[in-house]
Amino acid sequence: MSPERTAAPGADYWRARARALGERAVISTDHPDGAALDDVTARHRAHVLPALAAELDGTERTVLDLGCGTGRLTADLAAAVGGRAIGVDPVPELLALAPASAATEFRTLEVGEPLPLADDEVDVVFTLTVLGGLLHDDELDATAGEIRRVLRPGGLLLLAESVSDLPRVEHWVPRSADDYAQAFPWADLRVAARFDDAGDPIAVLAGR
Repeated sequence: MSPERTAAPGADYWRARARALGERAVISTDHPDGAALDDVTARHRAHVLPALAAELDGTERTVLDLGCGTGRLTADLAAAVGGRAIGVDPVPELLALAPASAATEFRTLEVGEPLPLADDEVDVVFTLTVLGGLLHDDELDATAGEIRRVLRPGGLLLLAESVSDLPRVEHWVPRSADDYAQAFPWADLRVAARFDDAGDPIAVLAGR
């Protein structure tokens, strides 16, 4: 991502949603209102953490949880690598709800600025239904470039993203697994797992 473009399109939408829904703002509106957030999070953990564990080579110690929201999985990511995790999000209202932990750190992504990390700072970059919020392809391409900057050479990229073929909506653009592979050609992404999230098909894409 260049300094001119940042992975924060639609930030106003998510801020308004966070003010209205609190911690539930981070899960799909396809989940029934009565669905327990802890149950939804447990299902996410059950799918993405084993996929992450299967891809680790033992050298990873720092994970970037990009678009971490309330940090639901940030501590889990730190535990998975036996190190630490850095959660980054452009919505302060969500970050304010993130639980404190010795193994986690949370940073605000300022609109119009690069990711708040140094070059090669992390060994793993992780997303969970985040990149569909990048409403234009140039924003996705810019984000891919910024991810490459902060991920050490040979580091792991693990994207758990919607691959629905439904039409785009105001705040979300469905893309295919091939679209993501093309946006990250340097990572040689492949589908490592799939799961259903309240009717929304999610592909877990892994590569280095």
